[in-house]
Amino acid sequence: METEILSDEELADITGYKARAWQRRWLDDRKWLYVESRGKRPLVGRMYARMKLGMITPTIIDPNPPPAVPAWTPDFSRVN
Repeated sequence: METEILSDEELADITGYKARAWQRRWLDDRKWLYVESRGKRPLVGRMYARMKLGMITPTIIDPNPPPAVPAWTPDFSRVN
């Protein structure tokens, strides 16, 4: 089972570096977001990495969707 954080090997494959300082520099140069562990290891989320690599596209859900158009409305123009 995959974890939510990229492993050391996966991060080395993406950045091309095994040294954590060079990995952080690579991530900073490309404006990737990451969190550092207490051991200065860059922690990159798996879904974020997939999005940055173009494997998935983010979907934005509008919190205020437009009102639904009714299928039928009564015609009151002929009512007296």
